[in-house]
Amino acid sequence: MGESSGRRRGRQAARNPLSRAEVIDAALRYVDLHGLDALTMRALATEMGVYPTALYWHTGTKAQLVAAVSARVLEDIVLPPDHGMAWDEWLAEVARLCRQAMHRHPNLAPILGSQLVVSTTAVPFAERVVGVLERAGFSGRDLVEVYNAVVGFVLGWVTLELSSVPADVEEGWQKEYAAQLRTVNPNAFPALTRNLGLLENNAFLVRWDSGRDRPMDRSFETALELLILGLRVKLTAK
Repeated sequence: MGESSGRRRGRQAARNPLSRAEVIDAALRYVDLHGLDALTMRALATEMGVYPTALYWHTGTKAQLVAAVSARVLEDIVLPPDHGMAWDEWLAEVARLCRQAMHRHPNLAPILGSQLVVSTTAVPFAERVVGVLERAGFSGRDLVEVYNAVVGFVLGWVTLELSSVPADVEEGWQKEYAAQLRTVNPNAFPALTRNLGLLENNAFLVRWDSGRDRPMDRSFETALELLILGLRVKLTAK
């Protein structure tokens, strides 16, 4: 038996029985620290001082573990009371809370915004949003489309804000990209060059810093304001 295997067996024997919640919490910490790509069942087991089979027993496959960790991020959002707030104020506050949660765990943003979560733990969150939309007056197909607009806006917008640079991109690319951007042909791109001083590194597609380091607070609030205004107009047009 190897030395590391012996230490792990000793730690596992000395600790209390492992729980599903412990595994999910440990996986969340691991992803926060090392990134989603670094998460494997073996690596997490080593971090926790247990055998990989113990993790599979509690959470299933890695995909199921990632789904559970993603759901934990949603579970940790403490939603405001449904009643006592206007529906539009409630939706705006929930959108901000979701963004704050994703900023706390930016390495999970790609999962929250781009993959179907194989878990029903997000159902309470969906129930609250649907209930508030019903109270506002949305029903039928409008209810479905508006719900998708709200959830899609929050998860999609913040996922894009928190997007990161691929690991295989060479260091120093930011300065090179910025220099290239400033030399684009003003005849071919007149609107861009006229406003480049405002747009560069502040706008999607022409920035080089992630929202992880350079949050796009004002842009988010503007997008959220436009979403809420659109929902109000849709209600009055019914």
